[in-house]
Amino acid sequence: MFGRERRSRRAVRVHRRHGRRPVRSSLAGPTLPDPSSRFARFEVDARAAVELLQSYLPDELRGVRFGFQTAPTGEGASRFPLWYSVDREARTIMLYRMPIQRVRGLHVDDDEHRRYFVEHCVYQAVCEYLGREPWELLPGRFDHY
Repeated sequence: MFGRERRSRRAVRVHRRHGRRPVRSSLAGPTLPDPSSRFARFEVDARAAVELLQSYLPDELRGVRFGFQTAPTGEGASRFPLWYSVDREARTIMLYRMPIQRVRGLHVDDDEHRRYFVEHCVYQAVCEYLGREPWELLPGRFDHY
């Protein structure tokens, strides 16, 4: 038994290039999109924040469309034009993935804090769209912190 394991390890070692492991495809396979891609992670995080706000503010956000683009186009206006744009006439909020994901200056640069920043941008965009201050939007929601 041990001899066979040793031989199989040697056989794998022979197929390695320069000491690296053999190339493996992702679990999803080469034809499906990567579920851990930056775009997929951004969309999941942003949609979760949008759904939370829609559940707390159903009347105010009814009919408002949220969109995602890779980079700003210059259309619409906002206080933070690199992160999002707000168009009240068209009832749309557009979030820009690359500037949000590439932001510098997070006090901790990890996946969790990047997710928090995506949620923060969604929250800021909704506040601006509604013309309300952040502490007015969900009163009491963050009191336990």
